[in-house]
Amino acid sequence: MTGFRISKGLVAAIAAGFLSIVALAGCDDAPNEPESTAAQKTPELSPGASAESLKAKKQAQLALEIEPHGYLFIEGRHRFTQTRHFTESAGVGVTLTRGKVCVSSGKECVEAEVTYRVDAGKKLSLQQHYVATEALPDDAVVEYWGVDDNGNPVSVKTDIHLEIPKQDIRE
Repeated sequence: MTGFRISKGLVAAIAAGFLSIVALAGCDDAPNEPESTAAQKTPELSPGASAESLKAKKQAQLALEIEPHGYLFIEGRHRFTQTRHFTESAGVGVTLTRGKVCVSSGKECVEAEVTYRVDAGKKLSLQQHYVATEALPDDAVVEYWGVDDNGNPVSVKTDIHLEIPKQDIRE
């Protein structure tokens, strides 16, 4: 008669696993009792809360404005040079850590790690930036992400319509 052998360690492991399953299945002591419907209290600020503790709850408000400067056609792309102005208006500083520019109506994107600091209530201007696309007219999106000084995630995004600039020719 041909048989198989099970080691004592395997038997012990199987038994322990079976006991764990039985113990987990028995956790629900009263499945037919309704859950507690007691009202949940929301935390409240005490009347003596300091201005500093209130500021810690505040989230940065960041805006992005694109200031166009010029147009070039380089290496088969329409390049629009610009300055990007970030303005924080809630009194909480921000560190931006990622940026992305999409052209071709969102089909072609470039993303990069950045380290830009916008101090509380201040403006940061980044010169010598550009957006480049193969076809015009086009719609581009410039977007950045980061975190404010209170640990809140922050993002800012702006849309740009790109077209060949009109020339003002006078005789």
